[in-house]
Amino acid sequence: MDGPSAARGRPGPPEGAPVSIIVPTWNEAKCLPALLDSLRAQTRSPAEILVADSGSTDGTQELAQARGAIVLEGERKGPGEGRNRGARAARGDLLVFVDADCIVPGDLVEAIVAVAEAPDVIGGATGFVPAQGTLAERALFLLANGYQRALTLWGYPHNAGFCFFFRRSAFEALGGIRDEMLLNETHDIALRSRTLGRFVILPQRVQTSMRRFRTYGYLRTILKEYIASTILFYATGRTPSDRFRPQPAR
Repeated sequence: MDGPSAARGRPGPPEGAPVSIIVPTWNEAKCLPALLDSLRAQTRSPAEILVADSGSTDGTQELAQARGAIVLEGERKGPGEGRNRGARAARGDLLVFVDADCIVPGDLVEAIVAVAEAPDVIGGATGFVPAQGTLAERALFLLANGYQRALTLWGYPHNAGFCFFFRRSAFEALGGIRDEMLLNETHDIALRSRTLGRFVILPQRVQTSMRRFRTYGYLRTILKEYIASTILFYATGRTPSDRFRPQPAR
């Protein structure tokens, strides 16, 4: 891969640069159709949609292919590995990573292409709202959005991971996502990207499911998988997978 200096020396993608959407999946047949529909309804169409599947047994691969996505098969090693696998196969100058249980706004691709015209912008993330969320859930996500935006403005880019993007050159210069991390891997790459340029938070917000909170409980999810793991990450730069191994909620 190119080194950081090579990434700095490259011009930004030309206007109309191809955008690749990368979706890591494992048994996402229930949520994936809504995401793919929202990606197909973009005001600016992506060049391709890549579904990096990790051994689904519920028809995810067949569903994705039927809706025009390119399916990349692989082993089940976590979403970080799936994102890296998709990035290696992608042909776009801009790589957009979206979780399968999200629904994206219609101007997402257009907004990413527009902000990437600034040569110092090497990546960014969207905001996020709970799909069909209760008042308490919306308040919780409002706080989380504020935290993400504040840290990024203060020079410590924070990336919740629901939907984010990088220039291909920057992603490769960073060596991709540290896929041995099962939590905070998206925060990690956002922090590391400071050496290359500016990481931004877009005003667009994706809808995401509350399935993890509702399956495993708010207390466990917030205290262990978000607060405890994030504090440990900022203190040590690591989130050991033997201590933090979140179970999928389907």
